[in-house]
Amino acid sequence: NFVTLRDRALAAWLNPELPKCSQSGKENSIRPILKDIKKKAINWLFLLLSQMLSSCTIDQLKYLCKHTNNRPTGVKDHLHYLSYMSLLKQLVPKWFA
Repeated sequence: NFVTLRDRALAAWLNPELPKCSQSGKENSIRPILKDIKKKAINWLFLLLSQMLSSCTIDQLKYLCKHTNNRPTGVKDHLHYLSYMSLLKQLVPKWFA
């Protein structure tokens, strides 16, 4: 139920359980490197489906919000919420009808 979220991302969205590194054996340590990628080139659908949107910087989340007609302001959990909702709206529009 989207109403119970109160425009804030769930804790699981902000701190998802990440895969284990096969080289070092460290748990929860593999995440995408997005710092040198142009915002326009980010594969947002991949990040949504792999629950890796938390790897994005605030500027990257603001970019996504701006280009999905959401007001790109607020704290990080609010930007995550807007990002998830805008991507889900594109992926499954009937949920938002």
